[in-house]
Amino acid sequence: MDELNLISYNARGLRQNKKRRRLFSYLHRRKVDVIVLQETHSVSSDESFWTNEWGGTIYFSHGSSESCGVCVLFKPHLKLNIVKSYSHNLGRCVILDISLLEQTVTLVGIYGPNSDNPLFFREVAEIMGDFTCNNIIMCGDFNFVFNLDLD
Repeated sequence: MDELNLISYNARGLRQNKKRRRLFSYLHRRKVDVIVLQETHSVSSDESFWTNEWGGTIYFSHGSSESCGVCVLFKPHLKLNIVKSYSHNLGRCVILDISLLEQTVTLVGIYGPNSDNPLFFREVAEIMGDFTCNNIIMCGDFNFVFNLDLD
């Protein structure tokens, strides 16, 4: 493998078994290696079940059963090593240093606050200072509003 294919998707809740299974099935058919999901509505008791259902490795940042949540899913065939990981305690961010393809990549999956909160992004930047960050992939739903009149 000489490239990494990634997709980011706002799930708008994965509590319903049928919806989650349908999404997992769809993602397995896609030619992607890494999937970053936002707004999963996952809680810690979901981890084992969802990981078994997915069939590969998942890193979680849990919100509540009704809001937030970020997770990073790795296809089962992907050979990688997670060097370091961080999971935001309010379900807003997962940061991973991933060793693959003979280099380290820092992957940041974000589900930004729905309100104007620059402190959150400063906190993420500060945490990233503890990671390799030579090659950064940052993705997710940043919830930026560029024009308040249009939003």
